[in-house]
Amino acid sequence: MRCGERRKASRRCCFHGSPGSRLFCPDPVATAAAGVRLVTVDRPGYGRSAAAPGRRITDWPADIEQLVTALGIDRFALLGHSSGGPYALACALAMPQRITRMALVSCVVPLDEVPAAWAALDDDERRLVELARHHPDQAAATIADAAGWLASEPDRFLTLPRPEPDALLLQDPSVRSRYLDSVREAVRQGLAGYVSDEVLERRPWGFRLGDVNTPVAVWHGGKDGYIPPAHVEAMAALLPRSRTRFHADQAHGLIIPSWAAILTELTS
Repeated sequence: MRCGERRKASRRCCFHGSPGSRLFCPDPVATAAAGVRLVTVDRPGYGRSAAAPGRRITDWPADIEQLVTALGIDRFALLGHSSGGPYALACALAMPQRITRMALVSCVVPLDEVPAAWAALDDDERRLVELARHHPDQAAATIADAAGWLASEPDRFLTLPRPEPDALLLQDPSVRSRYLDSVREAVRQGLAGYVSDEVLERRPWGFRLGDVNTPVAVWHGGKDGYIPPAHVEAMAALLPRSRTRFHADQAHGLIIPSWAAILTELTS
């Protein structure tokens, strides 16, 4: 999918969160105004992308390299939102010659490199992490059982409790519609993509943050109810060329109100 495409536009790839899909474009109007050709793509098991049992985070760069080559894109900026962050980092490490700069927005953190995130796990989550690492099929089954409603009633995802900034964002009909379209498409085939992401996030990511030399802008909301800002600060400190952009009054939906500013930073 190409969102906001213009002739001679600068090229950007955006990796969706979980659950999410290629249909998620934070703000089509701002994208077009910035002159950006935004390329979005479903990860395996989401939307119209075939599931890939046994996939790893580090398998993703080969798919993206094949995609951008087919589109005639030589160099591009990259953005990973939430669960898309690990995949963006893997691409930056695998093809540094093609990626000019990148942004991590409301990004999950690697448990193996952020001790505070590991220490914050409750007993149930710690057991799920252990399952993901030693018995991934059991972890997948546990996650699929708990999230079964997502496949049958995807609209319920937008009714879950959220911090006030995110709840206010979803009162905007256009924002709500974009999220609904993305989530409904995410589970078109069922929960394979979502479950795979949830398992892989809890396992070692397959690379070290310190090896990523691409310039990285880390954007995060101070009221994020999913990923504590302190954990993100610790992650950013491990990225050799990172800049942090913390917004105290925003939450996990930071990407919506900040989209124009993020595109400006990726373009400048």
